[in-house]
Amino acid sequence: MRRAALMWSLMILVPALLAVLAWWLSRLAFTPVRAYLDGLAPDHEVETYDPAFHARVLANLRWAARLLAAMALGIAVAGRRVLTFSSFRAEGGGWASFRADLSKGIGDLSKRTSNTHKRVVLLVIIVGAILRIVMLRKAVIYDEAFTYVYYAVRPVQVILSDYSYPNNHILHTLLVKLSTAVLGLGTVSLRLPALLAGIAVMPLFYAFTRAMFNRYIALLAVSFVAASGVLIEYSALARGYSLTWMFMVMGWMAGRHFVKTNNNVSALLVAVFNALGMWTITSMIYISLSTYIWLVFYLIFTYDSSLSKRMYRLVMSMMLFALLTFVLYSPVIIVHGLGQLFYHPTMGDNSWEHFLATHQESSFELWAYFNDTASTWVSLVGFLGLVYSAYISSKFRLLALATLLGTVPMVVIQSMVAPPRVWGFTLFIFHLSSAIALFYLLKLLQEVAFKKLAKRTRTLVASLIVLAGMGWLGMKGIQDRLERFPDAREIVLHLRPLLRQGDRLLAEFPYEAPVEFYCQALGLPRAAMYDGPVPGSVLYVVVSPGDDQTPESVMRHYDLLPESFDTPELVQDRKRSEVYAARMHGGRTALVDRPLSPWSAPSDRR
Repeated sequence: MRRAALMWSLMILVPALLAVLAWWLSRLAFTPVRAYLDGLAPDHEVETYDPAFHARVLANLRWAARLLAAMALGIAVAGRRVLTFSSFRAEGGGWASFRADLSKGIGDLSKRTSNTHKRVVLLVIIVGAILRIVMLRKAVIYDEAFTYVYYAVRPVQVILSDYSYPNNHILHTLLVKLSTAVLGLGTVSLRLPALLAGIAVMPLFYAFTRAMFNRYIALLAVSFVAASGVLIEYSALARGYSLTWMFMVMGWMAGRHFVKTNNNVSALLVAVFNALGMWTITSMIYISLSTYIWLVFYLIFTYDSSLSKRMYRLVMSMMLFALLTFVLYSPVIIVHGLGQLFYHPTMGDNSWEHFLATHQESSFELWAYFNDTASTWVSLVGFLGLVYSAYISSKFRLLALATLLGTVPMVVIQSMVAPPRVWGFTLFIFHLSSAIALFYLLKLLQEVAFKKLAKRTRTLVASLIVLAGMGWLGMKGIQDRLERFPDAREIVLHLRPLLRQGDRLLAEFPYEAPVEFYCQALGLPRAAMYDGPVPGSVLYVVVSPGDDQTPESVMRHYDLLPESFDTPELVQDRKRSEVYAARMHGGRTALVDRPLSPWSAPSDRR
């Protein structure tokens, strides 16, 4: 009871304090705010933060202060009723019973598992980790580089509030900032948060599947996940998707415990895990809706007399999830508005007409994206396994149906099929169905032809075959399918001893972010890409001929006059890029007038 009271007190205190902070910030004048932002920008000028923008932010702050205060009041009233609701207090228990259940579950799992099974599960997870670690030292992709140079290098308060581009997976960006600050900047430290989440999801998925089904299906399922090409790929990229997978499975585990025990802590954890996933990427909304729909189905098909009490707690969990998500995103909402979270302007046209004209093509792109890391016959067999699993297993059927109902309506509401990488979480459903179908297929083979083949033996052999076969197909499929920028590193290594004070390095999309990333990773001052040039200095221009760039076009893109420089000379010639050097004449030149700030970005940023 005391802990419940403490929890509700915190839930009241947090929005109340945020309301006070928002009201105080709404009284700040334009001049000091503009001066602060100018100090953060690499070029020391944020022209887009004008008085009109400032007035809009202040109005949003006042609106947020009132809303947060109303939330605090509402929680106070609702909390008093909850704490006096005897049926809510009487059943389910709290932290003590949750810890006891967790300890008992781990102990029972260990006792009921043979040493051989443990070793094979550990082997599968280790192999899955190795496949992900192997990809760590690959050159960066554009989105990784952009996320770091445009977001992770900035102060925490800017990361929390700037959603100029959907590249800012906020929780992931904060973890990248931490890992690179502690370990130094490099591709490994950049990708470490995603890697750890991508590895952690394997034992979590095994534990969930085992609790829901059995140890044999769990072993097969984790083998599919460990060797899945898409899951390997995005566990070794500095993006937030693997974090959402981890929070998804943790939410499933907490949700199952809630259904079984009606425990307050489980209901709380479902909300917390989903809110943290949302704070990472807003596309987590598909997962969160699916999870809560699954729990509703799970309760309805499991309980009768106590259904209303359990549903009450689930509704409270949903409300807490919404509140936490709002609080975590309140800085972004204040700056950019609510709509930008779920449909970002950079995503293109989302009109109903455009959706009707393109949704079939987008769906085929998703199929092709997944199929790249397997093969057509494997994908078709997997689809048959999905259908069979939905037919044979009511538990899987509820989970699959909930996923369908949590995604398709949202896609229609958004009038947009999200990019293929967003749908990586569905592979956990597909791989689970493949594991269920394979388990029953092996059982049928034993009954028909291999009667002496033990269940344990056939499952262990099948899991190792899946791990080897899918792993080979997955690693083969993800090689070179993403555009990487090894040239950027080579460019910086070559220019590092040549650049002098006053010189400047220019690069346009798609090279500007990778070059800037490797400048910082290799110790080249970031100012080299923003300060200067000065008379007599050298301008180094990175050119991408494949994008129809020339030295002059890159100069003009940054508002530099080619006439102010000597004729550019080629100093590097690589397969996909060229670097030119041009010395600046005496006199003045038009310098770049494009703000690079937490509040705006050049038009070529993607």
